[in-house]
Amino acid sequence: MNRLLPALLALALSPAVMAHGAHEHGVADLEVAVDGSQLAIALKTPLDNLVGFEHEPRTAAQKKALADAETRLRDFPALFVLPAAAGCALTDVSVESPWPQGDHGHAHDHGHKHDDHGHDHGAHSDMHVEYVLECANPAALNELQSRLGEAFPRMERVRVQSATPRGQGSATLTRTRNKLPL
Repeated sequence: MNRLLPALLALALSPAVMAHGAHEHGVADLEVAVDGSQLAIALKTPLDNLVGFEHEPRTAAQKKALADAETRLRDFPALFVLPAAAGCALTDVSVESPWPQGDHGHAHDHGHKHDDHGHDHGAHSDMHVEYVLECANPAALNELQSRLGEAFPRMERVRVQSATPRGQGSATLTRTRNKLPL
């Protein structure tokens, strides 16, 4: 993963990404990088796309919705399809939630006052997810299919930036146009 981090950072800080990186309901941003046998995917989405709200969960139903979204985001095969011939296996997944609900990530209350945590609870809230995969046959890694719109119906579009051995690219995926050439 250490080799992919510079590629993802360069991609994330590129002018094209910065121009469309604004918080927009119904839209998520996806960065895809292939480096040797490693595939890294970073997803940033407004919390509203996942659960229908962006404030700190107040009710049991809202807490459950957020916990369920965190669980679904960890289920890579339910969200993305890669060519079987590439032989990719998930080696790491990281979900960063403004209000973690599961046993993953850090606890929200860890020894300091809630007011000092650094979240602006009245502002927009995003979920960040990173996936790292190791591929046995990266030459066969020619396409990524997104199922994000099926898993999260409020997510209408996914803006994608990619960096692969074949070059850099950008695309917008929807439920019906959900395949990204790599």
